[in-house]
Formats: sequence, structure tokens, C-alpha cells
Amino acid sequence: MAVNSSFNACTGWQVGCQCFGQGAAPTIVSQPTAMFSTVENWIHLAEVSHDGSVEFDRGIAVLKEILSSVQPAETVLMANYPNPFNPETWIPYHLNQDAEVVVRIYDAKGRIVRTLDMGFQSFGYYASRDKAAYWNGKTDTGEMVSSGTYFYQIQAGDYTETRKMVILK
Repeated sequence: MAVNSSFNACTGWQVGCQCFGQGAAPTIVSQPTAMFSTVENWIHLAEVSHDGSVEFDRGIAVLKEILSSVQPAETVLMANYPNPFNPETWIPYHLNQDAEVVVRIYDAKGRIVRTLDMGFQSFGYYASRDKAAYWNGKTDTGEMVSSGTYFYQIQAGDYTETRKMVILK
């Protein structure tokens, strides 16, 4: 069996094993999908059967060595950006384990203004604009909120954290 690895700026790291004769040869491909996103890990398994034909199977690999380098050490609610904002903002966070994620926006009097149900999410980094929670400055009923201080709170499994943000018009 031969083991090799390579890095390509477009596809990421690729580690492969090559079997000589009959057997299975896995190839592990680690592909970064975005600057702050999790890494998708794939296993490509080629099996040479007794008649010499090759069959390929593809699925997600659970590889602790690779995943530990991309899994956040802790769940964190980060500062929204921009802050202050008008009329929209993004609320980034990191999850160190899979969880149902809900972000709630409160006014200065502690009333819920908006609930952003992010659904069930896998561990990883939700810091880019396309992955972070997005708030357009509107209430759950679609009305624009007034200028002032608001609070946003994330609930992800047992984790809860609250931070402050300001909307200026």
C-alpha cells in the first residue's frame, strides 16, 4: 500500500492510499468551502473485486484528526457587524457541537422584537454573511424598529449568551 498527500489551493488537502492487488484504497479529501466555514470531509473508497473491476463508494468520513482542527473549541456568540447599523446586521457565532439555534432580538425594555430560528445546525463557524444570523431591523410583524439599543441572544443547546447592538437611523 502506498500513502500520498497533496495540497491544491482550489481543492484543499488530499491524502490517498493506493493498494496493490485486491483490496480497498481510501482517499480522504478535505475541502474548505469558505473562509470561516467548516471543512467538508469526504472519503472516496475504491475497491478492486476478484474479477478486477473497480467500484467506488463516497460518503462523509468522521476523522477526528481533521475535524479537531476545524471544530471550534467552544460555542461563542460574536459581535454583530456592522455595529452600529442601519438597516441590517449580521450576527456571527461558532458552535462546538451540533445544536438547534435560535437568535432573539430584545428591545431596551426586555421585550422580544424578533426571533430568528436558525434550525438545527452542525458544529462549525457561522461567521460569514451567508452563514451568520441576519436581521433586517424589522420586528416579527414586519415593522421597522426605531433607533436605539437592542440586545441579541443566542440559544444553542445548553448555551445562552447575550450581547448589545445599536441601530442608528
